[in-house]
Amino acid sequence: MMTIDLDRLAEEMPSLADSGVKRAKAKGAEESEVFISNVDTLSIAIRTGIIEARQGASLGIGIRVVVDGKVGFAAISGMDEALVNRTIQEAIDVAKIRPLDPKFSHLADPISIPSRDGIIDNNVLEFSDADALKEVEALSNSAFEYDKRIKSVYGGVVVQKGAFAVANSRGVNTYSKGALMRGGVYLTAVEQGKQKTGSESIDSRKLVDFTGVASKAAERALKMLKAKPLGKSFRTTTIWENIAISGLIKHMLNAAASARNVQEGKSFFKGKLNEKVASSAMTLIDDGQLPEGLLTFKTDTEGVPSQGTTLIEKGVLKGYIYDSYSAIQENRQSTGNAGRPWPEPFLATPNVFTTNLVVKPGEKDLNGLIAEVDEGVLITGFVMGVLHANATTGEFSVVAPNAFIIKSGGIEHPLEPITIAGNFFHSLQNITKVGSDPKITSVGKIPSLIIEDLTVSG
Repeated sequence: MMTIDLDRLAEEMPSLADSGVKRAKAKGAEESEVFISNVDTLSIAIRTGIIEARQGASLGIGIRVVVDGKVGFAAISGMDEALVNRTIQEAIDVAKIRPLDPKFSHLADPISIPSRDGIIDNNVLEFSDADALKEVEALSNSAFEYDKRIKSVYGGVVVQKGAFAVANSRGVNTYSKGALMRGGVYLTAVEQGKQKTGSESIDSRKLVDFTGVASKAAERALKMLKAKPLGKSFRTTTIWENIAISGLIKHMLNAAASARNVQEGKSFFKGKLNEKVASSAMTLIDDGQLPEGLLTFKTDTEGVPSQGTTLIEKGVLKGYIYDSYSAIQENRQSTGNAGRPWPEPFLATPNVFTTNLVVKPGEKDLNGLIAEVDEGVLITGFVMGVLHANATTGEFSVVAPNAFIIKSGGIEHPLEPITIAGNFFHSLQNITKVGSDPKITSVGKIPSLIIEDLTVSG
């Protein structure tokens, strides 16, 4: 069973954080911030009949202090007052030897904007290791029973719940909590010596019904057994299934929309505010208050209320996302986008991160989009190589293991793995249709897209 009591932490963590701020002042810090996080992760997987189980908590404290205008940071695992005292002193010692950052002015100010945590489902909070084991066994059995050509199956369920508190010497004192579950199947189909893979997954803040997940993964793999080589390289229309395009959108826009990157000249969007950067079919919001969003919390990791920020509206760049550091450079408020990497956020200082990226959906589902295309390529499932794409210039080249040739508004046949290359920011201008099928993932809520004029080879 998972052990975190979110109600108890709501009392303990803010109190300890506030106490730490007072102790930092007593030790001579001009300003201080105490960040405390506690994340419990349950992971049960099955790999062709072999069970793999992991459960553990990530609990710790990260402290920033300002001494003589210089910022020091220190972190430690655990949560008690003795650790807080020790970590404060370490942060002070670090600040004394750090160079002065002329761009740093002060820590985050408290901001009064209504905000709330995302959906908290008691069924997720109460989900046990026995429940997870039952689900992964059912996923595995369903996959093997679907077709005798399914030869290996990896199925997994992960449940996370956790909370964080932030207090600082400028009056911030907040507590945020969340819980989510995700699960899926990755499998291999074999026929006449040919092997193909397929996968399907679900992410949610609510209890997940995994019915049909294994069969969808199996269908993906079985279809690919009839794959043919593309045998050429050409520029064409591409349809990206929601799950296929989500990772690329996150990777590119997390960098391009960051005000820090804009200020440092590292963003493609620098100097383009209120200019057309995408097709008029594209409206994109960073929504830190999306109730079902996996990254929805009452505040960001500086204690600034989360909010919704329109990045692109009908193709026009409308804004960037800010943490307090970047906002102060422009004499404006943070947008509540100070993030720290999970599942151990206490180990890092804040930086600018997107929350839930939401693309406004269109009117047609994936099949409707396919019917719109006379000739092109359909890209489904996960693509490989996203993290190697250049988020500054937009250049990318990814591999799609599950792609199909489209002819006359229908799928003609599956393809052996293909490479899709282009410039992401140019591709934003070439989005002609947006699907009506948004899928919740750790990226946000992204539908399928039609993108013209990309190079496909294989």
